[in-house]
Amino acid sequence: MQIDLSNKVVVVTGGRQGLGNALVTNFLQEGCQVVTCSRDADGLAKVIADWQERFPGQIAGDGYDVSTAEGVEQLISAAVDKFGGVDVLVNNAATTASGTVTSLTDEQWQGEFDIKLMSMVRTSRAVAPIMKQRGGGSIININAIFARQPDLAFYASSVIRAGSLNLTSLLAKEFATDGIRANAVGLGLCSTEVWEGYHDPAQGDYESFLKSSAEYYGVPMKRLGTPQEIANVVLFLASDAASYVTGTQVDVDGGMATYS
Repeated sequence: MQIDLSNKVVVVTGGRQGLGNALVTNFLQEGCQVVTCSRDADGLAKVIADWQERFPGQIAGDGYDVSTAEGVEQLISAAVDKFGGVDVLVNNAATTASGTVTSLTDEQWQGEFDIKLMSMVRTSRAVAPIMKQRGGGSIININAIFARQPDLAFYASSVIRAGSLNLTSLLAKEFATDGIRANAVGLGLCSTEVWEGYHDPAQGDYESFLKSSAEYYGVPMKRLGTPQEIANVVLFLASDAASYVTGTQVDVDGGMATYS
């Protein structure tokens, strides 16, 4: 199977580190022109400088905050101004607020809601007319298995990810005849830098910690996924190889989901 994404214009939110960084890198390697963002503008600038050396003329980005309407407008405008449009949108930006219904504050709920769900609403609304003019496109929402399998350890995320899944389904139905596909990727556990903050060296080495975490959360494959393994699926969904795939969530979770 040939995946050809050369010269596609791709927007990836939250591209500074972790999964977002891997997604941007993979799209660049495929010959795409990519625009990304991060609320850490200085940190992103350093990463973009490295990408520009490796992929000159293919990358742009800034500290656009997609949890706000203004940030989304700036991001999509940058893609149009720099590269002429948008063919692929990957909604990856996220944050995590731990707690329960009694401990999570209104501010924490709102923060999760704005960056995980409203950013998807706003970016999709902004790119839809652009993609229509270009004859179609692909919207990919990085979601989680907790959309269908709520977990007390991921309380706010479980609630909001369910909304993201329904949004994905509705986008697919609304824009099917316009050649715009919309799909979600359901993450389980992915070994990004976030896990380093959870690791206590006094309890053992990092690799052992990741393995024990996978066992604790019941991942049948006994390990966390890698950003590259997620990126492989995203590239497929972005490409014409997935031309008849829309309105679904593809779980990349090592078998962690228990729903049928």
